[in-house]
Amino acid sequence: MCKSDVSSGFSRHNSEEKRKSSAFFPHSSGWRIAIALGLALAVTACREEQRVEQVIRPVKAIVVQEHSGDVVRSFSGDMRARIESTLGFRVPGKIVERLVNIGDEVKVGQVIARLDDKDLILSEGSAKAAVQSAKSRLAVAKDALGRAEKLQPKGYTPEAVVDQRRLEADAAQAALEAAEAQARQAGNSTGYAELKADKAGIVTRVQAEAGQVVAAGTPVIALAEAGEIEVAFSVPEQEVTHLAIGQEAELEFWADGDIKARGQIREIARQADPGSRTYAVRIGIPNPPAASRLGMTVTAMLKMRPGIRHISVPLAALTEINGRSAVYIADRTSSTVTSRPVETGGVNVESVKVVSGLKSGEVVVTGGVQFLSDGMQVRLPKEIVQTAAADRNEISR
Repeated sequence: MCKSDVSSGFSRHNSEEKRKSSAFFPHSSGWRIAIALGLALAVTACREEQRVEQVIRPVKAIVVQEHSGDVVRSFSGDMRARIESTLGFRVPGKIVERLVNIGDEVKVGQVIARLDDKDLILSEGSAKAAVQSAKSRLAVAKDALGRAEKLQPKGYTPEAVVDQRRLEADAAQAALEAAEAQARQAGNSTGYAELKADKAGIVTRVQAEAGQVVAAGTPVIALAEAGEIEVAFSVPEQEVTHLAIGQEAELEFWADGDIKARGQIREIARQADPGSRTYAVRIGIPNPPAASRLGMTVTAMLKMRPGIRHISVPLAALTEINGRSAVYIADRTSSTVTSRPVETGGVNVESVKVVSGLKSGEVVVTGGVQFLSDGMQVRLPKEIVQTAAADRNEISR
C-alpha cells in the first residue's frame, strides 16, 4: 500500500512541479534532489513499518484454573524405629568381646559385649572381705554389750560403760550394713561387665570394637527397638501449616511400588531446623508391611487442609512492573497481551501462588515475558488457539 501511494503521489507531484518549474525556476536541480530524498525516506519508513508488523513473537502460555489448598502433596522420607537408643557399659573397662553386628536382631537379656572383669572381680572380693570383717566387729561389740548388761545390775559395771558398749554395738551394726551394700555394688559392677539388651530390637550402628578401653556410658551399639515403625521426613514452612496431628497419609515404598501402607501423623516439630528451615514430621505405621525394612525410602502422600483459594502459575510467568508483581494475560481472539498486577502467596521450587488478580480460565504467558509489552501481538500455542476456536463455534451454534 505504501509503494502505490508513494508512486501516485510522486507522479502527480512531478507533473505539477514540471509545470511550475518551467514557469518560475529555470534551474531546478536542487529542489529535485530534495524531493527525491524526502520520497526515499518515506518509502524506507513504510518498509520498516511493514517489517515490524510482520514480527510476531511466539510465547508459551497456560490456561489457569483456580483451586484451594485441598490438594495432595508428596514428601520423601525414610523408615525409622520410633525409639532408637544407644547402649553402653555402666562401668569402665576394656572390651574383650563384641557379639553382635549391624542388622542383627537381639532379644531381651541377650549379651551384646563383654569387658575384662578381672579388676571388677577383685573389687568384689575385697568388698566381701570387708563384710566379714564388719561381721566380726559386730560380734565382738555385741559380746561386750552382753557382759556389761549382766554385770551392771550387780554394781560391777557403771551405767556409763553399758551405754558405751551399746554405742559400739550400734556402730558395728551400721558398719556391717555399709560393707554389705558395698559388696552388693561390687557384685553389680561385676555383672555390668556383660552388656545385655534390655529390650528387643535391631542393631543399627556399632560404635566400639574389641580391645577398646571405654569409660562408663560410652556408646557401644545403637539399637532400634522393636515395636511401632514410623516414617520421618521434612516439610517446608509454607506447607507445614496445612498439616495436623492424626492426619492420615498414604505411604508408597520406593523399593517396590506394590508395597503400600497407611499411617497417621504422630509428631510435627514446633521449631524449624536452623540449617534447612524445614520442620520434622513423623508418621506412625501401626501395621508395617512384612517386606518393609528400616532405612527404606518412603513417599508420603498427604492431603493438605483447605486454605485460601488461589491460582498457581510457573515462576517464569511472574515479572515486575512499576515495583509490583505482574503477569501478562493473552487475549485468545486477538492474540495480544496485556500486563496485570497480581498479589502472590507462597512460593515453592516450581510455581508461585497468585491469590488475587487472576481469574480461572484466563490465558497467562509463561515464557518470554521479559520481551513483552502491552498490546504486543504474539503467537499462542496451538492447543490454546484451537480451544478458543472451538469455544467460538459452540457460541455461534
